[in-house]
Order: sequence, then structure tokens, then C-alpha cells
Amino acid sequence: MYYSMKNNVLVIEDEPVIGEMMCILLEMEGYKVICSNDISFAKGKLETKDIALVMLDLKLGQESGEAMCRYIKQHPDLQHIPVVLVSANADLQGIKERCQADDYLAKPFDMKDFVEKVNYWAKDYRLTA
Repeated sequence: MYYSMKNNVLVIEDEPVIGEMMCILLEMEGYKVICSNDISFAKGKLETKDIALVMLDLKLGQESGEAMCRYIKQHPDLQHIPVVLVSANADLQGIKERCQADDYLAKPFDMKDFVEKVNYWAKDYRLTA
């Protein structure tokens, strides 16, 4: 197996069922996945510099996904990490632009579309046999 130094996809989702589904889909695609609904935990994982992509829900308990995205994109050591917003918010395009996210995926999403979006943004980091 080939392991990149940055081979983890960080999924930050406060809805347990959706987060678990996203993580299972990504593991089935061959990604190493870190799932979290806790911003502090997620920030700690980002600082390990072992994250290839962040899939980020906008509605999080203690901090908004938009604020988390701005944190990533304004941090010199993290701003290169692609951030994909995943939300049912009607203004995803506007939020994407405000927080400088790389892309977005509207909920409810088709599983195939979700996997294709991740494959596009984390293509260099998938684990391959």
C-alpha cells in the first residue's frame, strides 16, 4: 500500500448518523478518515499536518462551520488544505466565498456525488494497493 504523509480526510459533522455515513463511504473508497463533531478535537487534528481534506458541516454546536473554515484558510500552516462545505444552507455559494472554502456540496446529497467530490479534492492522497 502507498501511504502519503497527508492521507487523512477530516469529516466535521455534528449529526452522528450523517457523519458516520460519510466516514463509512470514505473508508470504503480507501481513505483514512477522522470523524469529529468537536471543533477543539478537529483543530488538534489539523495541527498534526496529516490532513489532506476537510469535509465541513456548517451547523456545529460550539462554533459555526463558517468560522472553522475561516480559521483554516487564515492559518498559514493550514490554508493549503482543501475545505468542502457540506450543508443544507440555501446560501452555500455565498458562504463558500465569504470563508474562502474550496468547494461545497448541498445536503441532501447523492452518495456518488459525495465520493466524486472527495476524490476530486483528495485525489493525490487516496490509499492505493
